[in-house]
Amino acid sequence: MGGVVFLRIVKQRGFTLIELMVALVVLGILLGIGIPSFNAVIESNRLRSVAHDLNTATQLARSVALTRRENAAICRANAGFTACDFDSDWSNGWVVVAQTGADLETIADVEVIREWGAVDLVVSGATNGFVFNSSGRATTNGSIEIQNNNDSRCLSVNVSGRAIVQEGGC
Repeated sequence: MGGVVFLRIVKQRGFTLIELMVALVVLGILLGIGIPSFNAVIESNRLRSVAHDLNTATQLARSVALTRRENAAICRANAGFTACDFDSDWSNGWVVVAQTGADLETIADVEVIREWGAVDLVVSGATNGFVFNSSGRATTNGSIEIQNNNDSRCLSVNVSGRAIVQEGGC
């Protein structure tokens, strides 16, 4: 009896070394192009986030003034975030306070409603902050500019108490 031998041909799967090297080179090129543009997206989102936080704080201060029927403010925070500090920098953080006394910089004269910590962007403005009276109107017009390396946003508040964030500088 003659034996019949069945040869089973197995098709192997996988990558050759050359295919793997080509794939790694293509991946490296894509990462080299994509990562710098991804960093720009992250910076843009951080800028937008800080502008949104300042706008939120402004709206909160106005809401507190209307609700409590007393002055409320958004202002640059002192080191302990317990009152306003008109000599500090907006980048060091800001607070929303209800004014219970005569002076926003005196701890006994304010009640801190909420605080926002330091940010690593340039936040500047000629205004010390925005004070809203019991009817929700701001005592003065003003603007705050938020900047990163490539772009900026401007938060403007008018005397009616309306706050708006716009792209570009103030």
